[in-house]
Amino acid sequence: MLVQEKTHHIEVNVTGPGSDLVIDAVKARYPGAVVAPSADENTIRWDTSPLAAEIRTGKTPGKLLRAYRERAALTVVELARLVGTKYPNIVAMERDRRTIGLDMARKLADVFRCEYTKFLDAPDNRTTC
Repeated sequence: MLVQEKTHHIEVNVTGPGSDLVIDAVKARYPGAVVAPSADENTIRWDTSPLAAEIRTGKTPGKLLRAYRERAALTVVELARLVGTKYPNIVAMERDRRTIGLDMARKLADVFRCEYTKFLDAPDNRTTC
Protein backbone atom coordinates (compact mmCIF):
# COMPACT_ATOMS: atom_id res chain seq x y z
CA MET A 1 0.00 0.00 0.00
CA LEU A 2 1.35 3.41 -0.94
CA VAL A 3 0.76 6.47 1.21
CA GLN A 4 1.00 9.95 -0.15
CA GLU A 5 2.02 12.65 2.28
CA LYS A 6 0.92 16.24 1.87
CA THR A 7 3.45 18.95 2.48
CA HIS A 8 2.04 22.03 4.14
CA HIS A 9 3.74 25.31 3.39
CA ILE A 10 3.80 27.97 6.07
CA GLU A 11 4.41 31.60 5.32
CA VAL A 12 5.59 33.90 8.10
CA ASN A 13 6.46 37.58 7.89
CA VAL A 14 9.29 38.51 10.24
CA THR A 15 10.12 42.20 10.66
CA GLY A 16 11.69 44.47 13.22
CA PRO A 17 14.75 44.34 15.43
CA GLY A 18 16.19 40.85 15.74
CA SER A 19 14.41 39.53 12.66
CA ASP A 20 17.76 38.40 11.22
CA LEU A 21 18.34 36.26 14.33
CA VAL A 22 14.92 34.63 13.96
CA ILE A 23 15.49 33.93 10.27
CA ASP A 24 18.93 32.44 11.03
CA ALA A 25 17.40 30.23 13.74
CA VAL A 26 14.73 28.98 11.32
CA LYS A 27 17.35 28.22 8.68
CA ALA A 28 19.49 26.37 11.25
CA ARG A 29 16.57 24.29 12.56
CA TYR A 30 15.02 23.64 9.12
CA PRO A 31 17.81 23.51 6.52
CA GLY A 32 15.31 22.99 3.70
CA ALA A 33 13.26 26.06 4.61
CA VAL A 34 12.84 28.68 1.94
CA VAL A 35 13.11 32.17 3.37
CA ALA A 36 11.68 34.81 1.08
CA PRO A 37 12.45 38.51 1.53
CA SER A 38 8.83 39.60 2.05
CA ALA A 39 5.30 38.28 2.38
CA ASP A 40 2.87 38.48 -0.51
CA GLU A 41 -0.75 39.60 -0.57
CA ASN A 42 -1.96 36.03 0.14
CA THR A 43 -0.42 35.96 3.63
CA ILE A 44 -3.01 36.12 6.41
CA ARG A 45 -2.74 36.59 10.13
CA TRP A 46 -3.14 33.46 12.26
CA ASP A 47 -5.95 34.96 14.33
CA THR A 48 -7.99 35.64 11.18
CA SER A 49 -7.40 32.20 9.65
CA PRO A 50 -10.28 29.75 9.21
CA LEU A 51 -8.57 27.23 11.49
CA ALA A 52 -8.23 29.78 14.30
CA ALA A 53 -11.92 30.67 13.96
CA GLU A 54 -12.86 26.98 14.04
CA ILE A 55 -10.83 26.43 17.20
CA ARG A 56 -12.36 29.45 18.92
CA THR A 57 -15.92 28.32 18.19
CA GLY A 58 -15.51 24.94 19.84
CA LYS A 59 -12.16 23.98 21.22
CA THR A 60 -11.61 20.27 21.45
CA PRO A 61 -8.42 18.32 22.07
CA GLY A 62 -8.51 17.15 18.44
CA LYS A 63 -8.78 20.67 17.03
CA LEU A 64 -5.93 21.81 19.23
CA LEU A 65 -3.86 18.82 18.14
CA ARG A 66 -4.45 19.70 14.50
CA ALA A 67 -3.54 23.33 15.12
CA TYR A 68 -0.31 22.39 16.89
CA ARG A 69 0.59 19.90 14.15
CA GLU A 70 -0.03 22.38 11.35
CA ARG A 71 1.83 25.13 13.20
CA ALA A 72 4.80 22.77 13.50
CA ALA A 73 4.53 21.98 9.76
CA LEU A 74 4.22 18.27 10.45
CA THR A 75 2.20 15.79 8.43
CA VAL A 76 0.09 13.24 10.29
CA VAL A 77 2.60 10.59 9.20
CA GLU A 78 5.53 12.55 10.63
CA LEU A 79 3.71 13.21 13.91
CA ALA A 80 2.74 9.55 14.18
CA ARG A 81 6.40 8.56 13.84
CA LEU A 82 7.44 11.08 16.51
CA VAL A 83 4.94 9.80 19.09
CA GLY A 84 5.18 6.13 18.17
CA THR A 85 1.76 5.39 16.73
CA LYS A 86 0.15 4.87 13.33
CA TYR A 87 -1.07 7.84 11.33
CA PRO A 88 -4.76 6.75 11.27
CA ASN A 89 -4.72 7.15 15.07
CA ILE A 90 -3.56 10.76 14.72
CA VAL A 91 -6.25 11.43 12.11
CA ALA A 92 -8.91 9.94 14.42
CA MET A 93 -7.68 12.06 17.34
CA GLU A 94 -7.74 15.24 15.24
CA ARG A 95 -11.30 14.48 14.19
CA ASP A 96 -12.31 13.78 17.80
CA ARG A 97 -13.21 10.20 16.90
CA ARG A 98 -10.56 8.85 19.25
CA THR A 99 -9.82 10.22 22.70
CA ILE A 100 -6.32 11.25 23.60
CA GLY A 101 -5.13 9.29 26.61
CA LEU A 102 -2.75 10.49 29.28
CA ASP A 103 0.33 8.75 27.82
CA MET A 104 -0.37 10.07 24.32
CA ALA A 105 -1.06 13.57 25.69
CA ARG A 106 2.36 13.54 27.33
CA LYS A 107 4.06 12.37 24.13
CA LEU A 108 2.29 15.08 22.12
CA ALA A 109 3.25 17.69 24.72
CA ASP A 110 6.89 16.63 24.41
CA VAL A 111 6.77 17.04 20.63
CA PHE A 112 5.02 20.43 20.74
CA ARG A 113 6.68 21.67 23.95
CA CYS A 114 3.44 22.58 25.70
CA GLU A 115 1.33 21.43 28.64
CA TYR A 116 -0.04 17.90 28.22
CA THR A 117 -3.37 18.92 29.77
CA LYS A 118 -4.27 20.78 26.58
CA PHE A 119 -4.83 17.44 24.86
CA LEU A 120 -6.99 15.91 27.58
CA ASP A 121 -10.75 16.01 27.21
CA ALA A 122 -11.79 17.88 30.36
CA PRO A 123 -14.22 20.80 30.49
CA ASP A 124 -11.72 23.14 32.17
CA ASN A 125 -9.08 22.41 29.49
CA ARG A 126 -11.31 23.51 26.62
CA THR A 127 -11.24 27.14 27.67
CA THR A 128 -7.46 27.60 27.46
CA CYS A 129 -5.33 27.54 24.36
